[in-house]
Amino acid sequence: MTKLRLDVVGDPISHSKSPYIHETVLKELGFEYEYRKVQVKKGELSKYLFEAKALGLCGFNLTMPHKTDIIPFLDSIDDEALRLGSVNTVKIKDGKFFGYNTDALGMVYSMEQKGFGAKDKNIVILGAGGVALALALKMAFEGAGKITVLNRTLSSAENICEKVIKENGKNCTALPFEKESLQNAAKGCDILINCTPLGMEGIDADFEDLSFLDNLNQESLVFDLIYNPLETNLLKHAKELGLSTLNGLDMLIYQGLLADEIFLDTKLDLVSLKEKIDYVFKNLKNF
Repeated sequence: MTKLRLDVVGDPISHSKSPYIHETVLKELGFEYEYRKVQVKKGELSKYLFEAKALGLCGFNLTMPHKTDIIPFLDSIDDEALRLGSVNTVKIKDGKFFGYNTDALGMVYSMEQKGFGAKDKNIVILGAGGVALALALKMAFEGAGKITVLNRTLSSAENICEKVIKENGKNCTALPFEKESLQNAAKGCDILINCTPLGMEGIDADFEDLSFLDNLNQESLVFDLIYNPLETNLLKHAKELGLSTLNGLDMLIYQGLLADEIFLDTKLDLVSLKEKIDYVFKNLKNF
């Protein structure tokens, strides 16, 4: 059997938990494989792509800061990735690079497991990076009723809203990331998604004031894309208020499983494989 060679690429990359996902899947399916974490600094993608092709890689996963930078290098891009403007999975076939986005569908799957969907819902997104853009667009295409994006640099939030309105015509409002705006945005919010690094392990900054959570209704979901720690201060306070909470681990797992379907060109038993990956993560030391 030919060895399956895959990478996860980013900067930083040492913290990545992606190998645990893909190694679990490939072991379960009986593949001989090599899955590496490769640090590639911003601006050095072209060098990496040359090496990836030379090494005979089957594909690679992308994390920050390359999800938009990769697009000009692709020979083909999937419709979903194209309309979301973000690529996290690249398959290499016949020397060509094919780009996909599994992040957004991974988010949808993880929300569905908690009994939440975007249709007709009031969505509030904190942060305005590449992931926030992709998720805002995905929520719009999933039928969200209203989307609000808050960011310290207001122009970045406005850019996201402009793209959402252009692509989907959905009601999207940009607000500054400050106490009064957070308080107002939380009123009537059904799903609040944190796309900022606030509260992440290794990041000194955290939310200075979580009182805006008091304005959420009891049926709201607070979704923090961070998975290290598994429970941020944001989620801890939301749970104390009796709100539904979700961290980013399930999204990470689902996007990885969907990427493996692309790499292997086959449908996988997502439920069974996710259970095995959950078990691996539960037994990790110092997670």
